[in-house]
This record gives sequence, structure tokens and C-alpha cells, in this order.
Amino acid sequence: MKKFITFFIIFLIIIGGIVFFTYGKEFLTLLDEKKVYNVEDIQSTKIDTLEEYKFFNGGLITYNNQKITFLDYKNNILWQNEDGSFSKKVFVTDNNVFRKMEDTIQVLDNSNQKFVISEIQGDLVNVSRENDKVYMIVKNSTGKNSLYILNSNNEVIVDNKIFEDNITGVSISDRSEGYALITMNFDSDSIINTIYFNLLDDVELWNYEIKDEILIKVQVISNNVVVVGTNNVYYFNTNGKLMWKNGIYNKILDYDISKDKQEIYILYEIDSASELISYNFEGKVTGVHKAPSDINKLKIYEDRIFVYNENSIYLVHGLKTDKIHEDTEGNISDFIVEGNDIHILSKDKLVKGKIQ
Repeated sequence: MKKFITFFIIFLIIIGGIVFFTYGKEFLTLLDEKKVYNVEDIQSTKIDTLEEYKFFNGGLITYNNQKITFLDYKNNILWQNEDGSFSKKVFVTDNNVFRKMEDTIQVLDNSNQKFVISEIQGDLVNVSRENDKVYMIVKNSTGKNSLYILNSNNEVIVDNKIFEDNITGVSISDRSEGYALITMNFDSDSIINTIYFNLLDDVELWNYEIKDEILIKVQVISNNVVVVGTNNVYYFNTNGKLMWKNGIYNKILDYDISKDKQEIYILYEIDSASELISYNFEGKVTGVHKAPSDINKLKIYEDRIFVYNENSIYLVHGLKTDKIHEDTEGNISDFIVEGNDIHILSKDKLVKGKIQ
């Protein structure tokens, strides 16, 4: 009898597992679609900001051309950098602040430790961090764009790689010592873009030319390359072969690419409304969502999709779009999500709550 009961329990567990793996995802999706999300347990903290302000390494960074202040979420000053020097430009990544001084670039970490890069000459155009490396686009004295890439020790590993055309996007590979880059120029009223995939040791693996549209985003994913343009979305394999392209027939408001979900999201303006379309990496449309007409921004956090503007934040789930937060003064500048916790940043306050 005991053997029969044990066998019966094991049989039920196996059947339950098969049913869950077969229908469990659809069941959870159905439950999620019926749920109405909102931000609860809201706390608001007054924030003292300078001209610019951003989320930075578990706190907030606020700055102008002469002063940089690092705040925690309670508006306490963790450190200040105010040495009397003047910054031509300031760029912030997730864990470093880059200041373009007269003849050098000054790098500050989240502890206010300073590192000076003297060998990079020219005006900083853009700075970003990806896969533990930092790239810098610099306009040199001849007006051309140069690329520099630094490793996690702030050592220059791509040094003054000059391109004839303007660099409009860079993405560093997550699988190899390489990067993708797009450039653009105007030739006899025609727009010419070039997509490059290069190794960090200055070897060009492939390039591809695209005309008569503007390429606005490049992303390397497992050495494949996704490119978003004003007219099309392109997907290239490791060898530079164009695997597919999908046409874009409306004005792009925003876009995001999720490596975890392996999907490309594009927010469009359609007549007086907005629409969110998602593609998988095979170029197939996986979802179409209507969005409120005044929405113009998009963020992906793990498996959650958010659309928003200066007044409202919406969570897209299933076929629904729930307004989870509203700022009647229209001051939303940015937000971050960690699990169910959300921090919403505006000029003079930080709002914290839980998505439930």
C-alpha cells in the first residue's frame, strides 16, 4: 500500500510538472493581464540639485561646469568636488564622472577618487560605458571623430582610432574583444551611413553601407549586430551578413533592445496615438501594444516594459497598459526599477515606492 501511495504521489508530481510547463506560462500571463499595477507606499524626499542631475551608483549625481555633488537618496551629501577648475563638458556613466578640462580628461569614481587621462586630445562628443569598458568619441583638431576605448582599469585599449565621417553610435561586444560602430556623412544631399565591426586590436572584420536614412542605434548581441534606423531595423550576423530588415513607417519616439528577453522594442507615433511594437531576433513581430497618445519614452527593466513622459509612467503587461504613477506638475526626468522598488527623479524631489 505504501508503495502504491508513493507511486501515486510521484505520478501526480510528474503530471503536474508536465501541465505547468505546458500551460503554466499562459496561466501566469492570464493572471498578470487581470492584475492592475500601481506604485504604493510612496515616499517623497526633497532634493537639492544643480543644473544637471542623474541617478548614479545607488545615489544621485548633480553638477554644473564647476561643481559636482554626490547625494544619497535622502539628500545627504556623500562628497563634493569643487576645486575651482572649469569643466568644458561633463559626462556621467553608471559609475564614473568624466570632466573635460582644458588639456586633460578627469575621471571621478563613486568615492571621489580622481584619475587623469592626459593623452586624449580634443573635445568630448560622447562618453558611455558598456560591458566593463568605456568608449569616448572625441572631435580632434582637424574636425574628425576619434574613438577611444578604456578598460576597467582606465587603460586606453583603442587609442585615437580616426574615422573620416561623424561617429553616431558605438556598442561594445559582450562576447569578444570587439565593437560595432556607425558613421554618417552627407554626399551630394544623400545620407551615407557605414556600419563597422572591428576588433579592439584595430582589425576590421566587416563593414556595410546604408544610404538615404539616418541610423540612430547600434547594439552588439552575442557578436550579432542590431541597427535601428529611421526607415528600417537591421539584423546582421557575426560575419556581417544582413539576415533581415523590417520597415519602419511611422515616426520613432524611442527604442530599446533587451538582451535578456531577446527582443527589440520600438515606440512609434501613429496619428494622434502611440504604439509599441516588439520584434524577436529573427525579425518576427511578437507584440503590438497601444499606448497613450502623449507617451514618448520607453524603458525595459528585466521582464517589465515601461512607457512614460514627464507626467506619467505606465507599465505594459499582456494587452494592458496601467498608469502606475502620475506627477501633476510634469517634472518626471528619469526613473529606475530594482525588483518591485521604483525611484522616480525630478528637479526638486525623489519619489520612492513599490510596484504592486
